[in-house]
Amino acid sequence: MTHLVSCAVLILMGSNPVVSLFAQSVPGHQEKASKEQVREVLSSPSMQGLYARTYWSLKERRQSDGFLPESLTGAYQGMFPRTVGAYALLMTETRQYEAAEQSVACVLTALRQNDDTRVPRVIGKHGSAYYIEDDEAQIDGQAQLILGWARLALARGRTPFEDRTWKQVSDLLSSGTDRPYLQYGQFPSQNGLVRNVAFEHSREGRFWDTWDLLTQSFMGAALHDMVLIAKRRGETEAAAVWQKRLDILSGGMMKSLTTERNGQETYLEMRLPNSAAGVPYMGMGWVVLSPLAAGWTPDVQVLSNTVSALERTNLKTTHGQVWMPTDGYADGTFSNEIIGKGQAWEMEYARTHDEWTRVTQILNLINTVNAPSLYMEGAWLENSSYHLSQRLSDSDLPGLEHATWKVKDAGNGEQDTWFCWEMARLRQQFGLPVEPPQPPAN
Repeated sequence: MTHLVSCAVLILMGSNPVVSLFAQSVPGHQEKASKEQVREVLSSPSMQGLYARTYWSLKERRQSDGFLPESLTGAYQGMFPRTVGAYALLMTETRQYEAAEQSVACVLTALRQNDDTRVPRVIGKHGSAYYIEDDEAQIDGQAQLILGWARLALARGRTPFEDRTWKQVSDLLSSGTDRPYLQYGQFPSQNGLVRNVAFEHSREGRFWDTWDLLTQSFMGAALHDMVLIAKRRGETEAAAVWQKRLDILSGGMMKSLTTERNGQETYLEMRLPNSAAGVPYMGMGWVVLSPLAAGWTPDVQVLSNTVSALERTNLKTTHGQVWMPTDGYADGTFSNEIIGKGQAWEMEYARTHDEWTRVTQILNLINTVNAPSLYMEGAWLENSSYHLSQRLSDSDLPGLEHATWKVKDAGNGEQDTWFCWEMARLRQQFGLPVEPPQPPAN
């Protein structure tokens, strides 16, 4: 029988609680030996410089009203609420609570100004007025914004901001976990999962109509944390409703979003609505790491099995350097690309499991790919034969031995935020300042 396991274990940093997915670690002599290598890489001028430039770019682009532009290159317009959710997690991690509040408040203000009862994909701004630049219904973005609000509320306790925005955020959670999003009932298609009709995926560069692991993870985490806040506030009815929905979602994930790989139960990346209860999508990529970012999963062991299967299947080596492709496919092919948040999320797993060799590999790759600019949205190996967005097989790897890494959208808000979030958590573990010193102006 599968039991619900909340992985939001509180680790005290002074008087400030920080959410960590795993409490236990598995130390070993070899891993302990390579832990010092992680410290060396973290303390290197190149890595400290990359973190400082990227972190302060995120802080300095935030405007006085909290508006957070997504891109510095023009690749993306406006402010992405899902990035704001991640930004709130980062600013909470570095104890910059006012910065977290400002950007979350900006999104909530934009919704009120536009009489919008759900979180849109992109928000634009004219002067002091906000408008909905892209109203695509991406329920995962709504979940990420709620989670950012909730983690901030849990970290610093009850505040006037919490009181002012509680009703609005509660309504967003209730509508996002009711029909038609959370599909529960007696019919096979009502599988207990949150359906995302516009999941913005790296696969094929399009929106997918799907039940995906990322949406379930962030909505489950939001429900879990909002139940805690509701109980603290004496909102017992809301807490009971949300707990019931969390139980439905958790059961739906274990029943409909798992599959056996190599004799172990693992998570699926997605389930596609091509039949009554949907069809399993058997490829694996960065999406299966989503519970690490959300800090919540119904079953820790299933998540561990999933990461092990992902690394066993997808990790590649080129020119002596190990890298994790953005996406792997059921036929054994994989993308000629790495994605910024995927590196951070996998590193979170390795960090919490004392897998210092893997942490070192990821940090060295990041150092190689990103120097000396800001952190990437993504990168790919390129030469005369291989380019961005190609699907490769293992037989292509020898041809990439002399390829070079190319970066797209350096300074991307979402990817940079997740990188800095993980760097803050990693540095805290090593006793290094979670907020880096501001780099000198050019």
